[in-house]
Amino acid sequence: MAKKVRRVKKKRQQKKQTAPVQEDIKTTTPAAEIPAESQLSSTEQFRQEYAYVVKDLRRVLVLAAIMFALLIALNLLLQ
Repeated sequence: MAKKVRRVKKKRQQKKQTAPVQEDIKTTTPAAEIPAESQLSSTEQFRQEYAYVVKDLRRVLVLAAIMFALLIALNLLLQ
């Protein structure tokens, strides 16, 4: 049996907390220059980024429904 090796955990470096930097009004980017993706609300961004998850969930739901119907049909046929 292989010998277990205990690894030493690395200590996380604590970041120095600094006061938030105040930006001048002149240096901020106007809303017209911000890309369209960053102007979207968080729910819209969430929907765009995870659209493939919704498609996969639908596919799983359809397969589960087909399998459930198949089980019921087999039960009726084999009785």
